[in-house]
Amino acid sequence: MHALTLPLPSGDTWTRAEFEALPEDLPVRVSLIHGELVVSPRPRPIHQRIARRLATRLEDAAPAAWQVDTDVDVLLDDDEAEPVEMALGIVVYSTDHDPYERPIPAHLVTLVVEVMSPSTKRKDRRSHPELYAEAGIRHFWRVETDQTAPAFAIYTYEIDDATGRYVATGVHHDRVSVISPFALDIELKHVHNH
Repeated sequence: MHALTLPLPSGDTWTRAEFEALPEDLPVRVSLIHGELVVSPRPRPIHQRIARRLATRLEDAAPAAWQVDTDVDVLLDDDEAEPVEMALGIVVYSTDHDPYERPIPAHLVTLVVEVMSPSTKRKDRRSHPELYAEAGIRHFWRVETDQTAPAFAIYTYEIDDATGRYVATGVHHDRVSVISPFALDIELKHVHNH
């Protein structure tokens, strides 16, 4: 296993410029959360496969105003001292954003989908969605992939305008059929079968 060497920030926290200057071919996923560098393992192939298949179906269903990509950086908070920029699993965002540019500003994102893996489960379930909601990302989906049972499920959430927090809008096992962020009807067995 190669040692991973990352530069240190110039100050107490990482700036966006320092974060964005990191090499793109790191063997880990890196995110910047309130100025702290957070390193997590790359997803397992099965999680990548589910993300890729789901992203393809989202892309097929998306109106022309939206584009879909996986494993891309989204700028959730541009705070000078404590910026938040995260590598997210599946991102549905406006075609106003040039896909050659990173990161994607949160105000152009309508949906974030995270495929849960055992190592990130606790973190992703609680703290990450709060960051997405604070950034005003209207829709969040959590994909649960339990290896011990056929418990594949997609949990969908939407921001409640009164509180600014996500509220659950459904649990989907065999198919996802929703009307927002756009009309979509996906059979899930094609997404998670090995």
